[in-house]
Formats: sequence, structure tokens, C-alpha cells
Amino acid sequence: MRASLLMGQQIHHFRGHMRKLRFLPHGSSIALALAFFILLCGRSFAATDWSAIQTALGANGVQFPGDVLRFELVRQDLTISVNGQTLPSNEVAAIANGYIGFKEIGDSRFFVDGALPAQETELSALELALRQNTQIRITAIVNHQILETPKLIWVHFEATGDGAAIATSLATALTAIHSPQLNVLVIPGTNSVFNPSSLLPPQFLKLFDEGFVEQLVDIFAFYLPLPDEHSISLGPARAETGLGVGQSFYIQIPFSGGSDQATLNIDFALQADEIQPVEDTLRAGGFTISAQHSQYVDDFPRLYFVHASASGDGFSLGNTLYNVIQIIQQQSHRRH
Repeated sequence: MRASLLMGQQIHHFRGHMRKLRFLPHGSSIALALAFFILLCGRSFAATDWSAIQTALGANGVQFPGDVLRFELVRQDLTISVNGQTLPSNEVAAIANGYIGFKEIGDSRFFVDGALPAQETELSALELALRQNTQIRITAIVNHQILETPKLIWVHFEATGDGAAIATSLATALTAIHSPQLNVLVIPGTNSVFNPSSLLPPQFLKLFDEGFVEQLVDIFAFYLPLPDEHSISLGPARAETGLGVGQSFYIQIPFSGGSDQATLNIDFALQADEIQPVEDTLRAGGFTISAQHSQYVDDFPRLYFVHASASGDGFSLGNTLYNVIQIIQQQSHRRH
């Protein structure tokens, strides 16, 4: 109990520093943020030895709440355009992203899941490479976006077993899509890209204290847990935000041309009674629904993932997202 209290105090203290550091010059903010994060991780996540998994994948990953190690994936090898407009290379993470999450479930066994972004021409090789390890199950093959070039297909998977062995198999499979886990700039717990208070409404910004934020290359990523997250199971594992169960917001500001409009690519993990009210609210608020699918085999209750995007006034879009989150919270309250 005392360790949990101290952890909470450290997080509160850390967040306070991050608010002060957010708008320092870019290099200073990154250096100080990394120093605080290393200090925090050194005190807080001693329970699981991640070294073999990190070595196998050739990356450190980010430690999320719930003792999850998450590897952010970015297709830095691709030039991406959306509706004919080429994205700056430092903003490709807004579209061509994915993840791999590891959570220990006992007896040195891990639950692993992820979403791997592949070009259509890479899809067959990626699928075959994943299935070389029979513990890795492909659970969905879907397109999340619209109007992007080249077209990307996300391969979702889950696995249970020895973490290092699964990581080794994944590292081999990821070579089929140019190893997107390597050399990705991720700064957890901070944002030095832009001032969100000038672009997003205060009620939406308040939600940042309830989730996990990071700078992903030069976009701002925010992950918000579901209100009933820990009542959801993914087969042998309890649901966690770092395992892709929750609400993910990728916030992109085009610096070239001086535009102050926001582009948001979001996905929501929803239960059946939430799908239509959420989608109706998103459409009414200017979002385009680009995909709806399930991505697990043994999740209970069943989750459905809705992907959407919009560009425009950040305050208007942020208010729409806040309204969506209220719907999810109200539906959760009714169920319980």
C-alpha cells in the first residue's frame, strides 16, 4: 500500500514538472522529460524483467500503467499522402503507426498483442512470417484509414507464451515491413510539439490526467482507458490501455504553411451498445468513420474498434470527442 501511495505521489510530481516543461525549447524539454521518465521507471517497474524482450526486438519500448511494455511502430520508410497531400516525414506517425504490447500473466508467461501496418504487397510475407510461431494467432486483417497512399493494411495478432521467444519471432516477422519498431522517437509523459491549450477545449484537456500521453516522433499521442477497463478480459489477460484496449488519439498539427487547424486520427474500443451512438456523434461532429471491426478472439465482453478521422477547428473537434467519451462513460454506468 505504501509503495502504491509513493508511486501516486511520484506520478503527480512528475506530471507537475511536465506541465512546466512542456513549452521549454525543444531540446531542453526532451532532455529533462527523459531524465524524469528514467527516474520514474527505475523506481516503479521493478516487477518484470523486460530485458530479453527488449533485446529480441532491438528497442526499449514504453512502460504503460498495468505493467505493460508497449512498442510503438512507425513506418518511417514510407512517404505517406492523404487525399493527395503528402505528409511531412516527421508526421507520418499520425497515419502509419501500430504497436506491440507485452503483459506478464504468471509463471514467466506473457500475453502479447499488436497491430502491424503493412503495405498490400507485404501482406502475404508478413502473415507467413507470423505463423512460423504457432503461438501467434492472426486475429484481424483490416484497413484503418481512407484516402491514404500507399494503402496500408493492419494485421492484428495475439499470442501467449514465453515472452522472449515470441519477441524473437515478431522481430523476424517485422523485417517484412522494414522493422518499424526501430529508431522510433517516443517521449512518454510529455509533449513538446505544440501547445494543446490553444487548439483543444479545456474539458477535453482535463482528460489528459486520466490517461497516458507521449510524443510520438512529432505528433501528440494520448491514450485514455475505458471506464470499465479492468472488467474486460482478453483471454488469459486483463485488458489494459497499453494492450490497445481504450481510446487512442493521434493529434497532428501541420506546421508548414502556418495552419492552426488540427488533424485527429482516433480509435475507440466499444461494446455493442456504444457503437451507434458513438458513430452518430462522430459523424455529426465532422468525423469520417473509416473502419469498424473486432480484433480479438477471446475478449469478454466483445469489443468493437471504430476508427475515425477529421481535420478542422480543434475546439470543435475536441468537443465532439468529449461528447463521445461521455456517451461511453454513461453506457458503462448503465451496465453496472
